[in-house]
Amino acid sequence: MNSPSLLPVSEPDSPAAVVLVLHGGRANSMAPVSGRNLAVLRLRPVASAIRRAGRRAGTPLAVYRLQLAVRGWNGDGAGAISDGRWALAQIKAQYPGVPVILVGHSMGGRTAMRLTDDPAIVGMVGLAPWLESGDPIVAPAGFPLRVLHGSNDRIVPERNTLPYVARAVAAGVLVDRTVLSGTAHGMLRKWFTWHRLTAEAVLRFAS
Repeated sequence: MNSPSLLPVSEPDSPAAVVLVLHGGRANSMAPVSGRNLAVLRLRPVASAIRRAGRRAGTPLAVYRLQLAVRGWNGDGAGAISDGRWALAQIKAQYPGVPVILVGHSMGGRTAMRLTDDPAIVGMVGLAPWLESGDPIVAPAGFPLRVLHGSNDRIVPERNTLPYVARAVAAGVLVDRTVLSGTAHGMLRKWFTWHRLTAEAVLRFAS
């Protein structure tokens, strides 16, 4: 049976915060995740951009990528959520008391949102997050959520996330949304803007 992996990108001695980056996947698949999967590869430069931004700002960030055990959400997402909880436990054991920030793309965003009831988490960035209208809102009131979406996203259209976002706002989540014109789900066009806005949000949460 395949297992999740927690892959270090940056491990400073005394980080201001720990950033956990979660990749996307598929609605249904029990195929094991490989480091060669495109969803995994796309998040590597995002994680590196966060690391560089922290160094430039003089804010040391520990950055890790979570590689899920299998590619699919598979019904209730229990496997992906369990992988996320496992990664959080590893991080909190290594960095006790250090705030944690989540960055999740697509299915990784859906997984991350289900982890936001953990008191160690101080903010989240959702990159084209797959958010279903009936998903539970577990983030506490006052929790900051930065959402970036592409106007041309046909895999997870931004309009499909609006019912969930509206429920989150009603529950007191502090949602800050930006739609990037002319960009799609893969975040390839205007990639620099995707990376910059993500890193800026992470640094704001870490301050």
